[in-house]
Amino acid sequence: MPKLADKVLVVDDDLSSLDLLAKQVLGPLGYQVIPVTDGGAAIQQAGKTSPDALIVSLSLRGFSGRDLLTALRAQGFEAPIIVIAPAGGEAQALAAFRLGARDYLVRPLREAEIVTVMDRVIGESRMRRERAQLQQQLTQANADMEQRLKETTALSGLGKAVTNLSDVGLLFNRLVESALFVTGANMGWLLLADETTGQLTMHASKNLPVRVPLRQPWDDGLAPLVMMSGEPLNITGPGMNQFKISQVAKAALVAPIRAREQTVGVLTVANAAAKPFNDRHQTLLGAVSDYASIAIVNVRLFQVLESRARSFQQAYDELKAGQKEKDELIEKLGADLRVPLGAARQYVELALAEDSSKLNNRLRGHLKLAAEKLDGATRVLEAIFSAKPSA
Repeated sequence: MPKLADKVLVVDDDLSSLDLLAKQVLGPLGYQVIPVTDGGAAIQQAGKTSPDALIVSLSLRGFSGRDLLTALRAQGFEAPIIVIAPAGGEAQALAAFRLGARDYLVRPLREAEIVTVMDRVIGESRMRRERAQLQQQLTQANADMEQRLKETTALSGLGKAVTNLSDVGLLFNRLVESALFVTGANMGWLLLADETTGQLTMHASKNLPVRVPLRQPWDDGLAPLVMMSGEPLNITGPGMNQFKISQVAKAALVAPIRAREQTVGVLTVANAAAKPFNDRHQTLLGAVSDYASIAIVNVRLFQVLESRARSFQQAYDELKAGQKEKDELIEKLGADLRVPLGAARQYVELALAEDSSKLNNRLRGHLKLAAEKLDGATRVLEAIFSAKPSA
């Protein structure tokens, strides 16, 4: 039995046969029958209606059935063809197989034979269509899978770049390029809010028709809305005309960039033509904007660490400079102390070297004690200088 909308083009100049096929057999079975009586009309209808099967009489007058088969074959017509041979004309039917016929009927036509042949031919035709559809679906599935693999590879590479690239400019450019790749957009740009003023400034762009210097303010009309809402925006068509972005694009997709629960910027892709973005594009752009969030957090952490490192270096330099001044002072003090200590020691030695008759025992004891104290002071002084760290 036929499925809905199975169309059969019947070509026969025998009106009784045409009536039998169209109204008495095929029509009641649910086929959509297109009856014609000559080959020229058959060619026109075949091109116009794309029937699922043809029934062609080999006994057509003028433009014969064989001529019609030849013409259809030349035009690449692929629907199955059933030929009607005259009584005893099986040989003609077999010859028609070489011209593309798939099956045949012999006059006088019998309803049971018509039904059997039609079910067989339409069944085969339907199977071919289903195979073709499955092949098309498989081809599309493979293409989709390949695209998903490319998208996954691109996002994976972007993730590595976020953690490895130290050049902020290169990193932001990589984010915009990845956004264009996964969405198939014509152009894209990345805007970040200035931490002091909150004004949106350009940090990377690709294929933007207008030139916007880096770190300079730019308002496309959509970015402030996304900054306020914190939600992605997909817009195309006449609705864009009220925004400045309509001067360069007719379709746009904007994703917020968040850091620590705050929207700090936007990532935008756009098409010059009114080619809309779909939910898949929005999901992929959201993934890229997540990487942008990670990148911005990393950049800001790096800036904080760099600032702290500079502060530590400055403090160390100041400490080192102070230590140098202290060392120089100690060096000067040591030099100043060595001379009087040495002189005092010499005087004590001279006094001790005097004739013992001139020194009483008590005075000699005091001089020896003074000499010991001077030696102790000298040793302490030398110990200080030997332990002094080098600058």
